[in-house]
Amino acid sequence: MKRRAFLAGCAATGLFSPALAAGKASRRFTVLRAGDPMGEHVLDAVQTADGFEIAIDIMLKVKVLGITAYRYEMTNREVWKGGRLVSLNTKVNDDGTKDFATASQAGDQLDIKGSRFTGQVAGEAVTTTYYTTKFIERRPWISTQSGAPLDISIKPEGRAKWWQVTGELETKLGYDAAGEWVNCEFDAGGEPGVYEVAAQSGTIAELWAAA
Repeated sequence: MKRRAFLAGCAATGLFSPALAAGKASRRFTVLRAGDPMGEHVLDAVQTADGFEIAIDIMLKVKVLGITAYRYEMTNREVWKGGRLVSLNTKVNDDGTKDFATASQAGDQLDIKGSRFTGQVAGEAVTTTYYTTKFIERRPWISTQSGAPLDISIKPEGRAKWWQVTGELETKLGYDAAGEWVNCEFDAGGEPGVYEVAAQSGTIAELWAAA
């Protein structure tokens, strides 16, 4: 199975300095496919003297008759300051296909180097990491898997605090009253995919906004 058909959106992500941390927050999602656990999506964030840093790790595996039919792994490290992305470093193993994305500030622009895009984008760009509703308002969205700017549309989904993303990314995102990302629904290879919060501490969205 290929990720474009299988994981249509939700997994789509610097070393921390604990001594400087003013606050920490984390969230661990269990990812379900047709009701069965297929892995987890973990976010660990810290507010430092210089801004906000977050580590995102995704580990997914689909088994058929006890045999692994699909595997997806991502490591993503992001640094933000004043609501702007300072750096991005992502590595992905998409069932044997290697993707990557890096970004760094260049004045009012971002320099992007990725497996499917190299060039500059507006400094207001955000990543496909979803952890604050503030990203809903910003464009472009940069794929953390490949570095590519995505052509998307976003509208309220109908339920309170839910948003539907369409275009080059297809997913539904759920947030709580504080703007914290708490749910996701997507097409997992023809089966319903759902995120469920398994553990959490602090508020990632609040740390990001304060950086």
